[in-house]
Amino acid sequence: MLATPTPPPFVIRCFIVMMNALCDTVAEHGPAGYVPIPMVNLIWTRLQNLTTRFLAALARGPIPPRAKPTPKPTPEIPPEPPPPRARRKRLTLPCREAWLYRLIPETGFTRFTLQHILADPEFAGFLAANPKLIRILTPLYNAMGIDLPTDPPFAPDPPPDSRRHIIFGTPDPTQSESPTPDQDFKIQPA
Repeated sequence: MLATPTPPPFVIRCFIVMMNALCDTVAEHGPAGYVPIPMVNLIWTRLQNLTTRFLAALARGPIPPRAKPTPKPTPEIPPEPPPPRARRKRLTLPCREAWLYRLIPETGFTRFTLQHILADPEFAGFLAANPKLIRILTPLYNAMGIDLPTDPPFAPDPPPDSRRHIIFGTPDPTQSESPTPDQDFKIQPA
């Protein structure tokens, strides 16, 4: 007997709907906002590929880290490099913060909704279970100007015996913060 596939969770369906709405907004308002058609096509394709990669990684689940490959033996005589080819200038997407939101302001509603989806505990649980999803979504959130959360589980914990105070000149965390009477409290120039 064939098993029927279970529908994705509600928050994932919301994410899919918002990504489709974002693609529609780019296709509709991009040319109206004087964005060149090749750029609109590139943005639309990038968003569709990002959605596909996200859903595929979510369906696969967390992947264990790979074992290090064995090094290949180096050949004795290095091969000659091929002659350089003439290259056409390639159309690339901008990379500054919130570039898509600045380029097409009509994406504001989608930006607002994606912020709320990211704040959803169920969606945060998916991201915490599979860190690859965070790497896939980072370009989208950068393009929309949305900050990924920095509190755990999104940021690694600092090591317990951190030497940050040595490198950056911050106070040693093991010392007490209360001043002793024999300390000199003169103001020194920075």
